[in-house]
Amino acid sequence: MEAVGHDGDRFAKPDLIFHQTILRMTGNELIGSLAALVETALMMSFRLSNDNPEGQRHSLPLHRELAEKIATGDGGGAQQALLVLIDNAEEDVRRSVENRNRRRKEQRS
Repeated sequence: MEAVGHDGDRFAKPDLIFHQTILRMTGNELIGSLAALVETALMMSFRLSNDNPEGQRHSLPLHRELAEKIATGDGGGAQQALLVLIDNAEEDVRRSVENRNRRRKEQRS
């Protein structure tokens, strides 16, 4: 993820693997089966937000924190890190959609 953090298109695959791995590591068959749903959601998110000129590098510290919380068995910390990561991704998508809408309006004017 770090090697391609500047490139939104190339970042998608390792980020997807990261999140799917977490789901599968739960050992819960139902949760693990959500991997396909997560793939769809992440891919849509990437398509909506990949026009960020800085790529996804800004999300790397949160991904790292989440992995560290899981590794140390800190379930509450992992949950909090994941919620922040999701909230930030939502904000990235919102900003990207607003930018696209603004550009469309400017093109029509």
